[in-house]
Amino acid sequence: MVEQLLRVSFQRRPWALLVATSCIFGVTIPGARAQTMQDALINHYCTQAMNTDFAKAGKTPPAGMVAYTCNCVIQQVNARATIDQAKAICQQQATAKFPTP
Repeated sequence: MVEQLLRVSFQRRPWALLVATSCIFGVTIPGARAQTMQDALINHYCTQAMNTDFAKAGKTPPAGMVAYTCNCVIQQVNARATIDQAKAICQQQATAKFPTP
């Protein structure tokens, strides 16, 4: 139903599902629980997307890279960055911190 309303394929755009779900839960769950739920959703979809990207490339992410990057995305979103801004900032920081061969 949400997919029809947004006219977005969530399989191709997992961030859209994250944003839609965050908005729904952010409105219905008060205070700290909403923030915790949003952080958990961001972490889940970020981790899933990164693992999928590495698998498609036939590579294994360096130890700690996924957690570092997803925590960065959570911090950026909580600081009012958009998902795209957070993704760009955190990819750049993770690439500098975890150089891949």
